[in-house]
Amino acid sequence: MLKRPHQFLMVTFSLLGVLVLLLSGCGPTGTPANSGSNAKPVRGGTWIDDIPNEPNSLIPNAGSSTFNALVDQALFAPLFYGDKDGHINPGIVSEMPTATNGDISADLKTWTFKLRPGLKWSDGQPLNADDIDYAWKLYNDKNFPTYTTVGFNLIQSADVSADKLAITFHLSQPFAPFISIWTDAQAAPLPKHVFSKYTPDALAKSSENLSPSVVSGPFMMSESRPGDHYTVVRNPNYYRADEGLPYLDKIIFVPVRDENTILKNLQTGSITSSWFLDVSKMPAYRALTNYNLSINPVTVNFEMIAINFRNAILGQNREVRQAMAMAIDYASLIKTARLGTAVPLCIPHGKGFNPGYQADAPCPKFDPTAANALLDQNGWAKGRDGVRTKNGQRLEFKYSTTTGKPWREQDELIIQSNLKDIGIKLDIQNVPADTFFATFLPSGKHDLAEYEQTPIYDPDESTVVACDQIPSASGGGGNYSFYCNKQVDHYLMIEKSSADRATRQAAFNQLHQIYLTDFPIIVLYSPSDPGIAKFTAHNYTPGPEAASETVNLWEWWCTNGKC
Repeated sequence: MLKRPHQFLMVTFSLLGVLVLLLSGCGPTGTPANSGSNAKPVRGGTWIDDIPNEPNSLIPNAGSSTFNALVDQALFAPLFYGDKDGHINPGIVSEMPTATNGDISADLKTWTFKLRPGLKWSDGQPLNADDIDYAWKLYNDKNFPTYTTVGFNLIQSADVSADKLAITFHLSQPFAPFISIWTDAQAAPLPKHVFSKYTPDALAKSSENLSPSVVSGPFMMSESRPGDHYTVVRNPNYYRADEGLPYLDKIIFVPVRDENTILKNLQTGSITSSWFLDVSKMPAYRALTNYNLSINPVTVNFEMIAINFRNAILGQNREVRQAMAMAIDYASLIKTARLGTAVPLCIPHGKGFNPGYQADAPCPKFDPTAANALLDQNGWAKGRDGVRTKNGQRLEFKYSTTTGKPWREQDELIIQSNLKDIGIKLDIQNVPADTFFATFLPSGKHDLAEYEQTPIYDPDESTVVACDQIPSASGGGGNYSFYCNKQVDHYLMIEKSSADRATRQAAFNQLHQIYLTDFPIIVLYSPSDPGIAKFTAHNYTPGPEAASETVNLWEWWCTNGKC
């Protein structure tokens, strides 16, 4: 992320590049890079982080809020972790699985993860392969509100070694991104000896949901006050404790919906950091004299509109979806709403993904004249109020996004005006982010919904468009377009089943062609999400993936132990 006054030096990330290394036995190793300071880290200090919305679960892979992962990264030690460059590193595994060491089969259907010996949960109980085995089974349980089952639903069986230091997964089909779904704390091993006391549905409703009593990460829960704060303190049983990690004594995560409150806290210096800032306030952030802005130039995320196919007009009239895509002034969204903190993108693969990103993708051009002509040709006539109708159907839709984000409200106003010019009326109805992701989107209360999608270390976009990722009554899945296309599933299977870069890119290109003709989603741009931290805060290096801001929080430290 761009950090003022200097920039992080980043490299382009590709999981397939990593996978090629893994298959050859040359995977990345080491710990996340620091912020560039040569100062020696010191222990101690309380770091206060304003997070922009309320988590709806602190059990890995439960709930649907991006902000769950920020706190989960403090509480749960993952098998693998990512860094600021998007690289995958060994976490509690003893080595990266490779074909050379026999841990990945040539057909990508058998994967073995080997654990470091002596791992413990915060209560002192052993952390072993039984906890991984429990986790994937819970994620596949229809009674548990799993955010995504992608990859986990391919596991046919798993063998735990006699010493419980290894687990071997047998998949029903090849799955190249298998390591990525276990990377960072959004899908970490779970404490079987605690969680198995509950039925899956009861677990999600228990106190463990927002106050896990037994954890494995660098910190453990001290105070859980939903809506107010979550305080985590150093975990003495953390597997890297003998390295002096984490450096901090304590982190206080404070959910704040009001961007004005975050700015006020920054201006008074009462917080150490915040992330996913309101870009409309960039001049005010830049005026702060004791904070550094941090914007990662590795872009893999994308702002999108999910088009609800359960709305008969939207789902059954491709020309309406196409006309909307042609009528949106994408350049104005970036310049006016984002104040330049975004780059053009029309596909669900940012430039940081190779394979994935397609430079010559057939993006829709801003052409309201052609959009009007398309609707005219298909019999949609403008009425006296300027809104088009056909056979009693009216092109009037509800447009929704998260409250408290002025740039998204500006997006809405621009898009509302754009679509009015082609005879489509948008009625804006926004809801808080925790409600938006927890119930509003999964229950299909939207017609058009804008939000940001952040991949997890692989370009596979199954969560957004696959048929089996359509949310059900019991939850699960992020396909909020409720769109099912067997041809899309076919190409998704191809890209997930190969370690060959060219094969995957060809499949992604085919997927892009479908998205840009059928329009189940409209990708608006690739945002650069700013973070900010005090000058006295070190190793604050937000990454480009799901855990984002807190990707390396065990390495955060403060000058003289004072934040």
